[in-house]
Amino acid sequence: MFPSMDAQSSKVIKTKPHLVIRIKEGWRFDEKTNQFVSEEGQRVETKGDLPPRSSVEYRVPQPAKARRASLSKDEERMARYFNVILPPGSDPSDYLKVVLKWPCVEDVQLPPEVGLPDQP
Repeated sequence: MFPSMDAQSSKVIKTKPHLVIRIKEGWRFDEKTNQFVSEEGQRVETKGDLPPRSSVEYRVPQPAKARRASLSKDEERMARYFNVILPPGSDPSDYLKVVLKWPCVEDVQLPPEVGLPDQP
């Protein structure tokens, strides 16, 4: 252990249980209604499929809240990523198949394990 690190800093970093999703092109997230909306007007309600106290958040909020016409191709791609935040104690793997069934979702993944090197 390095002298500048105490016992607390060598523990695994805990994050909120969540999933990382990428939505399909032509879809956006309506924060007011908490729904994904397609260009054709199709809506996906997320609350019924998730446990209480869950939420959907932009993974990269800055480009996602900008006007679409002002975004570069890379910024448009970043605006399609979201975190589905689950309540403490939830197992994100229980919701992989549920979220993948949403018609707006192109890909869903478990978050990466976060920690320092050489930790069990």
